[in-house]
Amino acid sequence: ECGFDPMGSARLPFSMKFFLVAITFLLFDLEIALLLPLPWASQTTNLNTMLIMALVLISLLAISLAYEWTQKGLEWTE
Repeated sequence: ECGFDPMGSARLPFSMKFFLVAITFLLFDLEIALLLPLPWASQTTNLNTMLIMALVLISLLAISLAYEWTQKGLEWTE
């Protein structure tokens, strides 16, 4: 009915690049989600601690992006 061969292989070849980009996206998305409470955290009495933690998270994002870039994890062609 749908056009697929029912006697063929159930597994299709899957490019590893798609998997690596998906995992990278999930990691960066999770790290960015950790930055979302910063506007509420800026109303705390200890502003220095909040700024230090924000800079640590942002630097972690920058370092991991630089690592992905140097390892050519973001390139589609080889």
